[in-house]
Amino acid sequence: MQHFQAIALFAFLSIITPGPNNLMIMTSSMNFGVRKSLPHFFGIIVGFPLMLLAMGLGLNAVFESLPWFHTALLVFSLLMMVYLAWRIASFSPSADALKPGSKPLGFFNAVLFQWVNPKAWFMATAAVALFPASSNTPVFDVLMVAVIMASVGLLCVGLWLVLGARLRAFINSPLRLKWFNGTMAASLVLFFAYSTVQAV
Repeated sequence: MQHFQAIALFAFLSIITPGPNNLMIMTSSMNFGVRKSLPHFFGIIVGFPLMLLAMGLGLNAVFESLPWFHTALLVFSLLMMVYLAWRIASFSPSADALKPGSKPLGFFNAVLFQWVNPKAWFMATAAVALFPASSNTPVFDVLMVAVIMASVGLLCVGLWLVLGARLRAFINSPLRLKWFNGTMAASLVLFFAYSTVQAV
């Protein structure tokens, strides 16, 4: 029980802090509203535990045996982050949000995004490292940790989702929204760099 309490505390402290997922869901809620951002939100809640399950059940060992894959993943992650930051910075709330094809990140894209999110890699690796080495039920432990992460994520990422909607009431002009999106885009790149250093 104490082991799972430690995992819950780790989950809260790691998920509540700023990172690519939180910044992106807040920006999505700010520009599109809570309802349209829900697929993105649930993609995070489902995607990270799935990644954690894969890591905990042995995929981590496969990646460790292929060092070149880690480097390739970092390069691809960098390109993805720059692309997402550019999309956020160039988004015009007064015009783009009204376009028929304009929409926030979808469920499956948010699930896949976890695999190029350095903070998610760091969290998954750290959570796997917290598993008791002497456990007789490793699969059960991995499942429980994934459930804990998903449960804590509902609360923590949900707070960022609501925060974006709340900010929308205060940053209510196109110019302010443009500045907000630019700031979030820059923050996304900065947190990517920080998360990469932590994950390496």
